[in-house]
Amino acid sequence: MISIGIPKGLFFFEHSILWEEFFRNLGCKVVVSDDTNKQILDCGVKYCSNETCLPVKVFHGHAYSLKDKVDYVFIPRYTSVDKNEYTCPKFCGLPDMTLLNLKRQIRVLEVKIHIDLMPEETFESLKELASILNLKYSDVVEAFKKAIEAYDSICKQTLKFKSYMDNESEKTVISLLGHPYMVYDRYLNMKLIEKLEKRNITVFTPKDIDHETKRKNAYPFQGKVFWDIGFELLGSAFTFASTPGIKGIIYITPFACGVDAFVLEFIERQLKAKYNIPLLKLTVDEHTGEAGFDTRLEAFLDMVG
Repeated sequence: MISIGIPKGLFFFEHSILWEEFFRNLGCKVVVSDDTNKQILDCGVKYCSNETCLPVKVFHGHAYSLKDKVDYVFIPRYTSVDKNEYTCPKFCGLPDMTLLNLKRQIRVLEVKIHIDLMPEETFESLKELASILNLKYSDVVEAFKKAIEAYDSICKQTLKFKSYMDNESEKTVISLLGHPYMVYDRYLNMKLIEKLEKRNITVFTPKDIDHETKRKNAYPFQGKVFWDIGFELLGSAFTFASTPGIKGIIYITPFACGVDAFVLEFIERQLKAKYNIPLLKLTVDEHTGEAGFDTRLEAFLDMVG
């Protein structure tokens, strides 16, 4: 049985269900790397340049950790996942970057996703994948379609944000913004969600708002070409800010993230001009200490509490 490794970083936090289901449909053994830890981070730092952002360094560590455990490491090449929406540039060249930085110590499988301009690229890459794995192309396409159906059915499940806010609650409610791999990686965000929930705080993230609402509220880029994560974060920020009961917004960002530098500027300006809600920016890199992180968080929570 062919074994496929999936690094637990970057795309994993949004699309793991899609790709795990896809390879299982093909009869492959799926191996997901361990949760992020110091060893994985140190490994990624070793293989990447200093200018590389923290999540990409961590991804390299995850990919390397699968080196001797699987036949192939799966790294999709995302360019766009919807019309008029483009991914961060690091996703476009991620398979090449990882292969080069790890000095070809792993074998990489990829699927290309470019929904905006070249959706046919996906099926061309599926044909290449079928050839590499010695599978019938029709079987690969069928497995991919079934995986998309499974992924879509989960995405359409009831979103908790609206139903929760429609009912009165005595709990403090905080919205947490950031790239999914910052919001949901417990090591990178220093267990931020757990720390908030231990204080009896309800936490909402962009995942809790429906796609259409986020795009509609993504001022000032509605209907324009923009980063998909930019739409997610702008739309979420202004949806949360306009909702009574939300006490504050926390934005967690990796140091030197170009997309966040741009998006955060729009969020800050709009919050100051239109909304009366406090915003805490938490910037992290491989040198960030948890004590200073917690001090800033505690001060913010005391203010909104």
